Amino acid sequence: MHRRTGCPGCGLVLPEPRLAEPPRLHASAACEAVLHEVLGFEFQHPVMLRFHQLTVDAYGAQHAAGPGPGVGVAYGLAGLWLALEHGFSAEEVRAVHRRMGHPTPAWPVFAPPAPPQRWLTVLDVAEAGVRQHSDGGHARAAAQWAESVWSVWLETSPGVDDAVEALLRGIFLETGRHEGLHGTIGPAGAVHRLLGLLEA
Repeated sequence: MHRRTGCPGCGLVLPEPRLAEPPRLHASAACEAVLHEVLGFEFQHPVMLRFHQLTVDAYGAQHAAGPGPGVGVAYGLAGLWLALEHGFSAEEVRAVHRRMGHPTPAWPVFAPPAPPQRWLTVLDVAEAGVRQHSDGGHARAAAQWAESVWSVWLETSPGVDDAVEALLRGIFLETGRHEGLHGTIGPAGAVHRLLGLLEA
């Protein structure tokens, strides 16, 4: 019988896989294996790719702390803020992420919330989607998972939404990261939509 371990990020307790690469994120190897299962389902079914950005951002935001600068957490929180608070599409969130560039010492450090007794995890998405061969189940579970993670951050880290907005304002308004982008579609359109929010 495999030893069961808790994920240091989301708290999910799963049997350790026999053969697994060391996790790249603040997660257990078993939890990351479930993430790869979910990502594989998304890539095998192109219609599911519209949820791919939510998957990446929810996982990054849910697996905060650990060694390193926590860049994935900042990107994940920014993605959830854009998608859930302001209705940005996956393509728009990806465009903003690309323009955020590499982190600097000015980027805030987001202290992770303590995992609640029960919140949705990537396993809920796997159970509803890939393990049921259900596109609809995946879509619903991915959206609910992202909302669950964002809600926990809002409840346990008051002001995190303001901190994310301040981060993006510093990147796009104070560094001129938006200069040279013209147009209303693609990356330019996404960044100009963001600028409208930040300048309001």
